[in-house]
Amino acid sequence: MDSTEGTAGTVWQYTWKVLVALILLAVIAVACVALSGWMNDSVVSLAGSMGRAKDLGTVGQYFDAGSAVFSGIALLLVIVTTVMQRRELAMQRDSLGKSQWELHRSAETEMRKLHMDLIKMAIDDDSLAKLWSYDDSIPAEQVRQYLYANLIFSHLLLNHELHVIDETNILGHIHGVARSPIFREYWVASASARALLNQESTEYKFGQLIDSILQQPPDPPDGLRVA
Repeated sequence: MDSTEGTAGTVWQYTWKVLVALILLAVIAVACVALSGWMNDSVVSLAGSMGRAKDLGTVGQYFDAGSAVFSGIALLLVIVTTVMQRRELAMQRDSLGKSQWELHRSAETEMRKLHMDLIKMAIDDDSLAKLWSYDDSIPAEQVRQYLYANLIFSHLLLNHELHVIDETNILGHIHGVARSPIFREYWVASASARALLNQESTEYKFGQLIDSILQQPPDPPDGLRVA
């Protein structure tokens, strides 16, 4: 069930509960009216006549406690309805908040996929690779290597953001690519672009993590690392 269906179900539940509360209030009101009529008839019967009942007007005071009870019940129902309404509204806000977060996350993921597709196109076409901001003096083969290193970084970042693999495996992959001199060269060449990132962004903080690992001396190579 998607978020739209969940919100619709929540609204329907709230509407149904409010309707039930209103029906209960109506039943109580009718019962009060009927009970009041029965009480009046009972007083007249006991008094023997309407005149005598009027003379006994103070009798009505004996029913003040009953009126208080009915008023208390009505107030209790109003309070219960209000609490239910607040709870349903809170659930709706929570549902909408989650839906907005999911939409934002989905849009961000699609943008990163587009970024990776653009890099793939540049790797396959040297004329497109020239549009990236690497030094023109860098040979085309080295530019393709840098672009591929960017793909590796984007892949690790996306896995990190989506929690596809745990933090330990992420660190293991970073240590693996850190052994590559070409990746280290790419990281230095792209430092100026990373410096422009928002320091509160996930990408910037992930880049800081890679910086800390690359500052360590590389481990000796032990063969190809499978990502």
